[in-house]
Amino acid sequence: MKKIKVLGKFVVVSLLGILLLSCGTEQSKNVKEIKTTMSMDIDSLNPYKIVSSGTEEIMLNVYEGLFMPSVDGELIPTIAENYRISEDGKRYIFKIRKGIKFHNGNPLDVKDVEFSLNRMSGRDGSPTVSALFNEIEDIRIISEDEIEIKLIKADSAFIYALTKAIVPDENAENLDENPIGTGPFKVSRYDREQQVVLEKFDDYWGVKANIDKVTILIVPNAETAFLKLLSGEINMLSRIDSKRINELENFKNVSAPQNTVQIFALNNNVKPFDDIRVRKALNMALNKDEIISAVVGGNGIKLETNMSPVMKKYCIENIGEKQDIDGARKLLKESGNLNLSFTIRVPSNYPLHVNTAQIIAEQLKKIDVDVKIETIEWTTWLSEVYSGRKYEATIVGLSGKLDPYSILRRYTSNYKNNFFNFVDREYDLLIEEAKQTTQDEIIVENYKKAQEILREKQAAIYIMDPELITSFDKKISGFEYYPLPYINFAKIKIGE
Repeated sequence: MKKIKVLGKFVVVSLLGILLLSCGTEQSKNVKEIKTTMSMDIDSLNPYKIVSSGTEEIMLNVYEGLFMPSVDGELIPTIAENYRISEDGKRYIFKIRKGIKFHNGNPLDVKDVEFSLNRMSGRDGSPTVSALFNEIEDIRIISEDEIEIKLIKADSAFIYALTKAIVPDENAENLDENPIGTGPFKVSRYDREQQVVLEKFDDYWGVKANIDKVTILIVPNAETAFLKLLSGEINMLSRIDSKRINELENFKNVSAPQNTVQIFALNNNVKPFDDIRVRKALNMALNKDEIISAVVGGNGIKLETNMSPVMKKYCIENIGEKQDIDGARKLLKESGNLNLSFTIRVPSNYPLHVNTAQIIAEQLKKIDVDVKIETIEWTTWLSEVYSGRKYEATIVGLSGKLDPYSILRRYTSNYKNNFFNFVDREYDLLIEEAKQTTQDEIIVENYKKAQEILREKQAAIYIMDPELITSFDKKISGFEYYPLPYINFAKIKIGE
């Protein structure tokens, strides 16, 4: 479990939903409600079209897969009551839990599971929601409560894809407009670019939610959202600026790592960053503690590889890198790159990364490196840096996943989004072997060796996992952090 550090156009679907909007009624006074914000509107009500982490964070309360994530990053059987895997790792047989109802009141059955798997894998002609589903050779109903998935070849990462939503087959043509899942909350109202309202699902099969309602206001401006918290218009706010904590003495404030890796990426295919000595020199010249202190008020975990310690089963231990100006100068001299000059392209909508770039530029002056900072729009960053690989250096945060393969494959030479242009044959073999084996000890060993290669070859410079700070009314309890974007509203309590 993560350590939490305490810091000093959708129509209302029921009469109940309409009544809850009337705050003057007696009934509404007894409603236990979380009011919070998100910075961008949800990108889709359709679970198979969700892209943004902000949408996923909310809609995991509405939709459930065969598995759901735990606070420790493990997979918990959910719609699948249990499962077994064949010795060759190619066949998965799932027993479907009985007594589950969809939000429309209909019972879930194995045909709904079959439909959902066919939809998410593109076997019904729809776009595949994840490359992992391309590994499926066959989907077959075995009995009224069992279904089998046969893979083309063994794939240890495949099971992590099964957190994708199971939906009712009768809603096949209305997934974009009518969100029906099995989760502890259902969508009762959605006003585009204004709000999303979730309502407790009384027929939920598992432990029912402790609160009745969640209202998420769409507030793009962070300062506006902060003022709504101070005024009491909302009672919970995530992603608090660490520099504003002293203004929140009357609130409960907690923080924890968010399984995000902030990297100072150097294009390995552009001179002089094709020289490992230059990449190592820049890393040696940085004072990461100073960066973390200045940018996030010390609320971050220093990193040496592209995996956060939140993934404790797979993450290697830090060796304790320290700033070494003389060593950095020596490596630059050996490589013939004294008086180096380059540009960091950084997305302008992320103050965290812009501020980090500014501090890095100052620190690198100590080894006579001249850094220019170019702030660009997020869409430009995606098209030119991430997809086009047109850059010398950049700073960005890479979100974590439950599946370590999804994190580490980013550096494999044949991965289309390997924007680092990192190439290492041994690394590729380690990742591929881990993906194809069913032996857990080999998977763990290979992923740790792969991280050592990233650190030794300085594929990128790893700065920190910035802690996510959340503030809420002191009457609220039960909030937990997950190693992926997910606010589990069902566990939150008010006044208990």
